[in-house]
Amino acid sequence: MSQENHMGYCWIILLVPAFFASSHAFCGAPPRLDFAQLDLQFDKDNFSIGENVTYSCRPGFIRDRTQTNVLICLSNSTWSTPATFCNRLSCGNPGDTAHGSVSFENTLFGSRANYTCDLGYNMLSKRNYRECQASGDWSNDIPQCEVQKCPTPNAIADGKYNPDLDEYEYLQAVSYQCNNKTLALIGEKTVFCTAYGNWSSDPPECKEVLCVPPYVENSEKVSGLSPPYILNSAVTFQCLQGFTMTGSPSVVCNVSSQWNPPLPTCNKNVTTTATTTATTKKVTEAGGSTVFPKTTKQQNNEENEGENNVGAIVGGVITGIIGILFAVLAIFYVCWYKKRRGGGYVGPTRKNHESGRSSSHQSPIEQCDMQQIEAQETC
Repeated sequence: MSQENHMGYCWIILLVPAFFASSHAFCGAPPRLDFAQLDLQFDKDNFSIGENVTYSCRPGFIRDRTQTNVLICLSNSTWSTPATFCNRLSCGNPGDTAHGSVSFENTLFGSRANYTCDLGYNMLSKRNYRECQASGDWSNDIPQCEVQKCPTPNAIADGKYNPDLDEYEYLQAVSYQCNNKTLALIGEKTVFCTAYGNWSSDPPECKEVLCVPPYVENSEKVSGLSPPYILNSAVTFQCLQGFTMTGSPSVVCNVSSQWNPPLPTCNKNVTTTATTTATTKKVTEAGGSTVFPKTTKQQNNEENEGENNVGAIVGGVITGIIGILFAVLAIFYVCWYKKRRGGGYVGPTRKNHESGRSSSHQSPIEQCDMQQIEAQETC
């Protein structure tokens, strides 16, 4: 065989494996599933076309027989799509707790149930939850709630409380009372244990409360007649006839030993009557007269008539004064006018008182005297 033929055979031998390799495809490792794991015999990286693999359910999942657990290496070198052939286990109801409640989305593997206690109760367990495990069971025991407790109530001076117990739980109550009935209990008589471990209010105190006997002049008591007047004692008053009350008729003794509201007063009623000074007379058959008080209407009429008379008098005086003024002004004007013109004025014949004779001689106009003008006399 020649050297050239020998080289040709070598090339053919080298190309045959490459040809077969290119004409045969492979699948890689099968996919990883959350709910199932590949069976051990298929734990490798390459699979031939058409080769099958199987899966088993993971812990916490259960096999669904209606779905296949087989995957096939397809001709395109990919694996067939897996069905959901494994479902999560159910742990069932996680259970209820006394004095509490539970909440959860579902009861399947991996779920958690949370517990809370009612008001007035505290979580006693370290864990307040349970988890659904792969075995189909819930973890740990059901959480427990414990009732809230309160410390011993505070004691008070001159008093006591009941009942006296070793411990007190939520909503349990105690009542206080004073040892002496003459003392008043100031504050809340009953207190109770709250959901937060304390008492609902501070303890009360025993205090002496005594109000002085109340007295209201010109009145009488209609209730609360006898002392002693201790806290919340009430007294009611009523004014005597002819008196009117100002203030509240009922008062109560308060914690400060004072009457509340303040004591009322009874004031004498005041009546106003019209005073009459004028009288009227009634003539009797015997010729005498009987005096009767005038009625208010008569007095008013007479007062009105008197006012009218006074007004008339005042008006007449004013009118007279005005008339006199006008007369004086007129005389003064006439005198002034005659004097200015230089004319004489002929007056009446005067008697000569000194000689006893009458004179017919007319005297000239004399200067008017102001006193004569005021006396309405002519010059």
